[in-house]
Amino acid sequence: MRLAHLLIFAVSLGAAAAPSRAAALPTEPRSERFAAGAALTVDIPLDTAGVIRGGYPIDSTGFVDLPVVGRIQVDGRSQEEVEAYLSERLANYLKDTHIKVSPAWRITLLGHFIRQGQYYVPPNTTVWETTRLAGGIAGERTLDQITVWRGGHQVEIPFLDMYSQGRTLANGGFKSGDIVVVPVPRENVGFWYWFKESLGVTAQITGMVTGVLTIYITYLVLQNQNSK
Repeated sequence: MRLAHLLIFAVSLGAAAAPSRAAALPTEPRSERFAAGAALTVDIPLDTAGVIRGGYPIDSTGFVDLPVVGRIQVDGRSQEEVEAYLSERLANYLKDTHIKVSPAWRITLLGHFIRQGQYYVPPNTTVWETTRLAGGIAGERTLDQITVWRGGHQVEIPFLDMYSQGRTLANGGFKSGDIVVVPVPRENVGFWYWFKESLGVTAQITGMVTGVLTIYITYLVLQNQNSK
């Protein structure tokens, strides 16, 4: 079963890294309310240069810190309430105040990802889609060593199982703030590492010997010319 999961994961790496015209990430119903410890995303469809666009963490007390607006409490408030509040507060700063605010989770992808970093995604985003945001995993050598961390402690979540089964973050046992770590393969072990290192050293020695021989031959030529 583990081998099957590895094969499924490996085949999907290419698809994850390749450009895609897939549909936009799924979003929660508009009646969804924000919760402390989660996150939110702000989008202004008709003002793509707006400085407030992006993802923001909601702290444990239910507050979020937004550019221009400052620190506001969103815990327990609906999307419509927060959108109306921001539209009013930003009316003097934005050309278009049709603001879309959505609940999100903070998921950090570290290690052997193409684009490691922190991502803000809806809770119903699949594990596959979340991985695709980071461009996929850069290789297959450490797929069986993937770990999930929460609050400094490792969480027993079978990442490969959740990935291959198409589970979402919410029903796969993940929570906002989780960190997924894919170990970077160690390149300094094994026969091929020492072979490549040997080639490098050999090339350096060859270069030095060639340089010395060139100087010596040049010296002999000049000495021969001076003796005539």
